[in-house]
Amino acid sequence: MQDLGRNAPAMITIQHILAPVDSTKEAAGAVRYAATLAQAHQARLYVLHIKAPFPVHGRIAAGSLENVQEHQTKKEQAQRSDLIPARVRDSITVKEFRVTGMPITHVIVEKARELNVDVIVMPVYRRKGWMRFFKENVTQQVIQKAPCSVFVVRSPQDPSGTSSP
Repeated sequence: MQDLGRNAPAMITIQHILAPVDSTKEAAGAVRYAATLAQAHQARLYVLHIKAPFPVHGRIAAGSLENVQEHQTKKEQAQRSDLIPARVRDSITVKEFRVTGMPITHVIVEKARELNVDVIVMPVYRRKGWMRFFKENVTQQVIQKAPCSVFVVRSPQDPSGTSSP
């Protein structure tokens, strides 16, 4: 057995984890994974809620835009409330950020730099059919541009071995 001595690699410490989320079940699974990772390392978890800017169309009457945005915000808050189990949330430090911006990859990478995170935890999105060609692969772009490691989480699989829809 070789003694690495002074040439041994430094131990990896994970103190700050970034988990970007949207309204998909893949993202919800990745956040739960990130929370478990944060708990295991006693790390701080940053949950980054990213929204594309709300499109404004000429058909929306004055005043109703605020109602639509308020309704959407309440719906998203209800969905987020159960992302991280209470027993895990109580054992780690969780800070949530809500950001509106585009492109999403840029928002994630810049927030990772700003927070000096050690790892970004992101889901694998399995696009089917033509959507593979038209949807931006945010996870792949973050892997290429991130200032830190990126941990990619697969969705739970069904008994046939394929990702759930």
